[in-house]
Amino acid sequence: MKNTIILIAIALVSLTGYAQSDKNKPEKVTKYVTTFPNGEEAITIIETSNSNILKLTSADNFYKYEILELANHEMVHKSNNTGKICEIDKSKLEDGNYTLKVYTSDFIITSDITIMDKEKEAISIIN
Repeated sequence: MKNTIILIAIALVSLTGYAQSDKNKPEKVTKYVTTFPNGEEAITIIETSNSNILKLTSADNFYKYEILELANHEMVHKSNNTGKICEIDKSKLEDGNYTLKVYTSDFIITSDITIMDKEKEAISIIN
């Protein structure tokens, strides 16, 4: 009987410890970089696992960005911008492959991206 009680107590302590560690799971931050042909950073996307926001940073000021369907180049989302930084709400985008275009006064930075939902914790840049 004592062994059974001890076994149950150990099981409960183990389950409680597991549940608490899951609540305190650290935030995963992933950084993706697209570079110019000379190797300098062109655009950077920072994704946080606990957020639907993607932070887009450009080496130069950009006045707008566009997200297009990769297959047919139809516009999915666009926004005007001032400066080098903006935030994109990825919850407005379905999972899939897209082309991201960032417009500066001198050039257009283009990168193909894949967006997956938060549970899959992934966005990838395909250069």
